Amino acid sequence: MSAEPPIGVIIICFSVIFAVGVMMGSRIGDSENYETGRNMGIIFCVEKKPECKIEYTYLKLKEKQK
Repeated sequence: MSAEPPIGVIIICFSVIFAVGVMMGSRIGDSENYETGRNMGIIFCVEKKPECKIEYTYLKLKEKQK
């Protein structure tokens, strides 16, 4: 008599492992994108101060209108 687990249990385990992997991957990807965007914003503001001021003013105006 072999004690093989039912196929349903195996499918559920693989589904849970896959879902956890997807969630962890999206979290890691989001943090990398956040850092990249932040760095690009800093470089933009240092290199193009007048344009950065216009962008900042626009964002603050949009924030007030909410």
